[in-house]
Amino acid sequence: MAAILALAGILQMKKRIKIFSLLFFLFLFIQNAAFSSEVTFSAVSESCIKSDKANNSMTPSIQRLLRVREDVNNSGSDFILFLGNNISSADKYDLVMFAKIINKIQKPVYVSVGNKDVQRTKHLERKEYYRLLNRFSKNKISKVPSIKKMNGFVFIFMDGTNEMVSMPRGYYKEKELIVLEKYLNKYKDKNVIIVQHYPVIGIDDPMKATFNVEPYKNLISKHKNIKVIISGHDNKEFIIEDENKIKHINIPSLSEGKEYEVITIKMQDDIALIRTKIISVE
Repeated sequence: MAAILALAGILQMKKRIKIFSLLFFLFLFIQNAAFSSEVTFSAVSESCIKSDKANNSMTPSIQRLLRVREDVNNSGSDFILFLGNNISSADKYDLVMFAKIINKIQKPVYVSVGNKDVQRTKHLERKEYYRLLNRFSKNKISKVPSIKKMNGFVFIFMDGTNEMVSMPRGYYKEKELIVLEKYLNKYKDKNVIIVQHYPVIGIDDPMKATFNVEPYKNLISKHKNIKVIISGHDNKEFIIEDENKIKHINIPSLSEGKEYEVITIKMQDDIALIRTKIISVE
């Protein structure tokens, strides 16, 4: 009789252990669901690489980018974004120099374009820009707009530049907004982060503010899956939440402020929690 009771006790204990284990794993599942997506990356705006063709010497812009490369290679960033104005003017030599430097970044690299990067009169249109860039580097973007899926997020890379002439004001054309809406509808159940050179809010200087921005703002107001918009273009750092609960992060200038930014985005209960850190390269 004692043996039977002992056996029953053992079975009851095993049952309790099994229930406890199930509850523990359920708790972990709930925790992971609450923080379903998290990503940490570096973001650089306005590298403005300018080489010294005459003396073939190290320019300040090249030195700054080399420091960024060293930092990122030794950091916890999952990847690095370049937000445009990567070269000081639409010059193929400088573009190749930029590409060869970032080619040795040991993290995935995603490069957008800005107003200084492309110009048709200098025979450096977007297509040629990305052809040269991707020939000499491991950049993972071949055109804009485009998308990349990373760490549970969908990143949409926008354009806004004018190939005809370098303009300090961006302009997101109707055809580009059509592509953006197509992506937003396709990934309506995903958390979307938009990456672009030109901000849509937060720039006070009318000479740098994005031209005809209302159609863009009207479009993004209709889509709840947009969590963050990351931009550069101005030597200004900010995080602003708009009336649609979209967080706008602007990255300071590497060329003027000698800074870049490390960003962590974590989703909790459909809210983007953001942590940023400014890194100086002086």
